[in-house]
Amino acid sequence: MNKTTSLISPLQAELDNLRAKLARRREYMDLLELELSNTRGALREFTDLYTQHIGPLEAYQQRLQRQLDILTADQAPPGNDWRGVHRGPGHSRPRPGAEQPLEEDDIPFKKRAAPTSQDVNHERRVRDLFRRLAKRYHPDLATDEEQKKWNEEIMAEVNQAYTAKNLQALEALDKRMGLEIELGATPAVELARLTVELRQLETLIFDMEQTIRDLDLSPAMQLRNELRIDHEDGRDSLAALAREVRERIALLEEQVLAMGGDLKKNNGDEPADSSS
Repeated sequence: MNKTTSLISPLQAELDNLRAKLARRREYMDLLELELSNTRGALREFTDLYTQHIGPLEAYQQRLQRQLDILTADQAPPGNDWRGVHRGPGHSRPRPGAEQPLEEDDIPFKKRAAPTSQDVNHERRVRDLFRRLAKRYHPDLATDEEQKKWNEEIMAEVNQAYTAKNLQALEALDKRMGLEIELGATPAVELARLTVELRQLETLIFDMEQTIRDLDLSPAMQLRNELRIDHEDGRDSLAALAREVRERIALLEEQVLAMGGDLKKNNGDEPADSSS
């Protein structure tokens, strides 16, 4: 065995191991993408179900509560120099039961906008182009200082476009890559390129794992999981939750009537019984 062969063989073995590891991590990345898609789909389905059955009840409850708050404030004993509620110049007192915009704190959980298929495809295209360009232009792949400086300039454009999710800019850079000559496929250069790719892939995997973890720990997903367990045990917890809200609504209606309020302002918006 000559000296050249003895030097190449360990390097080639390391290169083969790195390729195998990259293949496994790519497969794991594909599984994560599927899991993320399923998680978002399940959350979107539950959110729609919750909004359909519980959302109208909670909205009606909030309107009653605001009406009761206004009635309570109007009938409170006046303090010193009392001039009425909102009686300053240019202000008028809101009518009891008047519609007010829902505050974010009134929402049981903040509904995340479900990504469309177009959004998902856009993100995937941006991510794929970023990987491809980074493989070609990463400064660590440069063979001399002049090429390293050139790669740093290109990567600055790539990173800026990726941060802004600018697909058009990434596509333009990708075309530039296609017009250039590929780097020599020596084991050393290939090893450096694959090492950079693996490092970038690990970053993407970490980000995707974090996104899935955040979705799993969100209030909406926690509630969904609790209701799913109850359903498997033969309990209809969603209907029970609706009954609890209706009980609070009935109590609020009694309080509004006791304060001299008019439920007719809300009756037209009262949701139908969805527990049947």
